[in-house]
Amino acid sequence: MSKRSLLVSLSVTLLAFASSSPAHAGALTAIPCAAKAKAVIANTGQGIYNQGSTTQGDVQAATGIIKNGNPTITGTQTPKTPAGLTVVPAPAEAVNLGNFVVSGTVTIAAGNYKATSFNINSGAHLNVTGGVAQIWVSGGTNLNGTSNAGGDPTNLEILVTGTQGVNLNSGTSFTGFIYAPAAMAIVDGNAVLNGSIVGSSTIMNSGAKVVFVPAAVCPTTP
Repeated sequence: MSKRSLLVSLSVTLLAFASSSPAHAGALTAIPCAAKAKAVIANTGQGIYNQGSTTQGDVQAATGIIKNGNPTITGTQTPKTPAGLTVVPAPAEAVNLGNFVVSGTVTIAAGNYKATSFNINSGAHLNVTGGVAQIWVSGGTNLNGTSNAGGDPTNLEILVTGTQGVNLNSGTSFTGFIYAPAAMAIVDGNAVLNGSIVGSSTIMNSGAKVVFVPAAVCPTTP
């Protein structure tokens, strides 16, 4: 079952099982609040920002913040500051999606899921319904198309548990959080991420854009 692939095309709805289990109740975020406090965090390595990239929000890197040319970073820059973020394991109750490939239009219900790999094809659309959908990925993550377009960024969270890279390819539009503290994260040219991204190291290529959403940070404890 762990080897199976789920290929979804045209208009498909992945409904959470009829259960009162917390795994399917749109559980609260498993991403540490510190990961949501900045637009881009290079957890253990460097953050590279290439000419023509735009980051609206604060950035942090464990080693250096490398700026090639004159990229736009609107917030505070914090180099030489390891974030200390650790991998969050998938809960035992998470629904196993196998090698998850999104093609066409897919709607995924709120709940906890795990995947061996996660790929969204060019031109595909991933929608979220009913609350927070969290997807733990143990292998590679390769994103194209649109995800959670026009939605609340807190409703889609990708948590990468391995060291294989995360790629937001050219033309990708992703609204949500990407948490990959042990994997390289690359936002390619003309890709837009509304939310936050964490990688072991991070690269913003020319034309890439990350827009921090202040309203999506964890609430302050009274």
